[in-house]
Amino acid sequence: MKKLTSFIAMALAFCFLFGSITSANALEIGMGWAGKSGMAKRVTKGFEQGIKELSPDIKIEYQKELASIEALGEVVKRWEKEKNGMVILRSNGAKWLAKNSPSIPTFIGACNNPSQLGVVKNLQKPEGQITGVTYFLQVDTQFEIFQAILPEMKSVLLLGEGNPSAAVDQSGTKETCKKLGIKYNEVFCSSAEEAIKAVNKYKGKVTAVIIGNQAVIMEKADQIAEAAGKTPVVSYSNKAVKLGALGGFVADDVKLGYMLAKSLVDVLVKGKAIKDVPVKVDPDPKFFLNAITAKKIGVEIPFEILETATVIE
Repeated sequence: MKKLTSFIAMALAFCFLFGSITSANALEIGMGWAGKSGMAKRVTKGFEQGIKELSPDIKIEYQKELASIEALGEVVKRWEKEKNGMVILRSNGAKWLAKNSPSIPTFIGACNNPSQLGVVKNLQKPEGQITGVTYFLQVDTQFEIFQAILPEMKSVLLLGEGNPSAAVDQSGTKETCKKLGIKYNEVFCSSAEEAIKAVNKYKGKVTAVIIGNQAVIMEKADQIAEAAGKTPVVSYSNKAVKLGALGGFVADDVKLGYMLAKSLVDVLVKGKAIKDVPVKVDPDPKFFLNAITAKKIGVEIPFEILETATVIE
């Protein structure tokens, strides 16, 4: 009986010790971004779903909507001493990392093309300590859909806001227009009022207006579409389409968040090297179409696009 009692005591002590070790060795990460961003919130939602399913013991410290990129930088310095890894969201965060190489595994998301932001040169074989996901989609692929809907699209006006993601929209759109022989115009705006002023100046002079993937522009898509009148407005975001833009070919932010969690688990839990975890894109982006806007401006949508699009009515 004494031997049995002693054995049980030893077993309990072992379990307690093992539990303590497991707890002590639990992975800890930081997740944060600077500024307000609905996209960052959606990516975080998918990320949390992924972590809950793939590695629920990971502990996460959140630093959401920090007041400035400088504030994010201070948090990153602390995380590099305290955490096993970190997740930095938004294009401004990715661009900051391009100039401030992290010392721990770092995962980016809710950002435009990391290569053009300067944070990862080779998306298939990331160098250094950074990998993650991007909402970036090839602009020429999006233009295939735009031209299928608007076969007379000979000139465009790109509306953007002065932040890092706008520069990516600019270069991709400009390059694609040159390749396709489409006349390119651009206006960068700091407010919705400036965007509407630009639309009033160019409507009737261009065959389409493109709304970039920046909040100050896309959140006023209804007003921009109203100002454009019969000039079609397309977008690089589905939010703008829901508000009144004609159409947009976009990635699923929640899906990308889940993919981001998988990349983090691959590196921090399964031990894969960063270079073996490519920066991921949405493999099956959706085309959103506003049927009300199409009817309003008299655009007839080809059946093959209607068949596969997410139609907003």
